[in-house]
Amino acid sequence: MEVNKMINSILLLNRTAIKEVKTVFYRSCDTNRLTDKDLLILILEPLIGNQSLSTVADDILQKGLPYLATLSEFELSTLFGLTETQSFHLMSVFEIARRIHGASPDEEIIIRSPKDVTKMLWDITSLDKEHFIVIYLNTKNKVIGRETISIGSLNAAVVHPREVFKAAIRRGAASIICAHNHPNGVPDPSSQDIELTKRLVEAGEIVGIEVLDHVIVGQTTYSFKEDGKI
Repeated sequence: MEVNKMINSILLLNRTAIKEVKTVFYRSCDTNRLTDKDLLILILEPLIGNQSLSTVADDILQKGLPYLATLSEFELSTLFGLTETQSFHLMSVFEIARRIHGASPDEEIIIRSPKDVTKMLWDITSLDKEHFIVIYLNTKNKVIGRETISIGSLNAAVVHPREVFKAAIRRGAASIICAHNHPNGVPDPSSQDIELTKRLVEAGEIVGIEVLDHVIVGQTTYSFKEDGKI
């Protein structure tokens, strides 16, 4: 009985979420008015019946859309608890979007400077919460992955070196670049940023994965490497 109540509650929430998204669209007939979350809810609607569309969309967006576009069906399934059919559908949507955008899945992204890092982080520059991102590189500085490690409050993100390097080891990264945004637009490092960078560099030396840089993005960009602090 309780299970049925829970399912009915989820169905009601999902119908409400879909109605709100469609209302936004029908008022303007402009898809540009729809947020990333709105679009994901519409994509997920025919796939998910026993989970909250809003919750699944939030979970997906926390990882970042560029990162998600690189995931396999199995990884999508494991990360978000999707079935094989659901994860194949989502993977296909990402692949079509990438092809339309003109990016090749085999295209190599080489990091040579903080400017290259900034180009990869366009999606977090205007967010109202701090997102701590790690970019994973091979021995030739080719990007082999990107992951959102932490999403903080308005002015602070909680990051532990263990989480940073656990993912780096899992991916077989030779080195990493850390990055996060400052919602106020000012990229100057705080005392917490400086201390965290020091801890990450020390942890990297222990596990044998070099921290090449820590980049802070706002209206401009700050690089610990360029400033001589790494």
